[in-house]
Amino acid sequence: MTKRIGNVFYGWWMVVAGIVLCGFGYGAWYYSFGALFVPISTQFGWARATTSIAFSLSRLEGGFEGLATGPLTDKYGPRLMVRVGWVLAALGFILMSQINSFWMFILTYSLLLSLGMNAGLYMPIQTAIAKWFNEKRGLALGFVTSGAALGGAILVPITAWLITDYGWKTAVVILGIAALAVGLSMSFILKPRGPEHYGLRMDGKAVEPTRDVPDPTLAQFKERDAQVSHYGLSLREAMKTPAFWLIVVAFTFSHTALSAIVVHQIPFIEDMGVSKIVAASALGTMTLVSVPGRLSGGWLADRMNVKWLYVMSSLGQAVGLFIFSKATGMSLVWTFVVIYGVAYGFRIPLEAVMRAKYFGPKAFGAIMGYINAFAILGSFAGPFVAGWIFDTTGSYVSAFLILAAMMVVGAIVVLFLKPPLTTSGTP
Repeated sequence: MTKRIGNVFYGWWMVVAGIVLCGFGYGAWYYSFGALFVPISTQFGWARATTSIAFSLSRLEGGFEGLATGPLTDKYGPRLMVRVGWVLAALGFILMSQINSFWMFILTYSLLLSLGMNAGLYMPIQTAIAKWFNEKRGLALGFVTSGAALGGAILVPITAWLITDYGWKTAVVILGIAALAVGLSMSFILKPRGPEHYGLRMDGKAVEPTRDVPDPTLAQFKERDAQVSHYGLSLREAMKTPAFWLIVVAFTFSHTALSAIVVHQIPFIEDMGVSKIVAASALGTMTLVSVPGRLSGGWLADRMNVKWLYVMSSLGQAVGLFIFSKATGMSLVWTFVVIYGVAYGFRIPLEAVMRAKYFGPKAFGAIMGYINAFAILGSFAGPFVAGWIFDTTGSYVSAFLILAAMMVVGAIVVLFLKPPLTTSGTP
């Protein structure tokens, strides 16, 4: 058992690395776009729908990229993907400081920066966790996705402060330098193969007698864990099941809502006459309150039917969006922040657990990439359509009500899921 640090199963150190990577990555790249939105659009005189295109294209690019990065992660392991991705992301941040046209903005943020982050975040990290954990997979994924929430809570206000005091161009250079340091240092912790290759068992289990193996050896358990970590459907087999396409529909609707909120929440609140830092703090708080949801969602996913948990989270998001559509002051905004934040946080680890439970870890990266390729169309459309509705009507109300309705439909779709594999995800 050489891959332990003290008495801690090495898989948990990979979880820690995932928390740091997701915290900085999603905090700086994904959630902080709302803080960059107004200063960039104001400096260049772009309409909100136009500026939203950059974020929408970054989500669309990630969907198509997943068609390649998913299988590559399965083949070469998470460490290489993280290193390549974070070098590209750091370069994208730094080059953003030099943009002088809309197309340069698209090339640096939507292509280069997003190419790196899409390749170096959830795809390799969740794939690694799916192969190192089985019975505690939901909890491990809950911790990893909580890192993204903490990153949003911490980095959005910091980014807003950097923009306010030093300008947005200096802010993105600082983020780029920090990204390079974080990505390369954390990549050393990630292992390219499953635990059986390092003399360990999934979940850090000890070698103990069981009914089917009364006199166990490490070799016997390594063989069994290797079977579990490679169990499941291939991508082609998964795509032939109704479950695959129902999950695509549900995930598409949820990604549409979240992307639109991340981009337009800060501008919506600023339109009430609230300062940028307070508006950014609301988005940061929303990600912060999502942490209990992420942890409880992951923990419960190991113990309850993940389908019903997903339905609950979708309906909670719908309620939050309806409240947000009625907000004219900060009291209802904070109500939305709490309800929507907990509900969408609850959903985040459920997506990964659902993929693993319904299709197994065998082709986790490839299946994740292809589901995201379809779902990402919603992430592309959401911010742009919400921006267009505002530019046309002068209000976000209709946009938020449409998003609430989509979450209700997504919950109904999930009710029809039937797993093609056993609910335990094991042979």
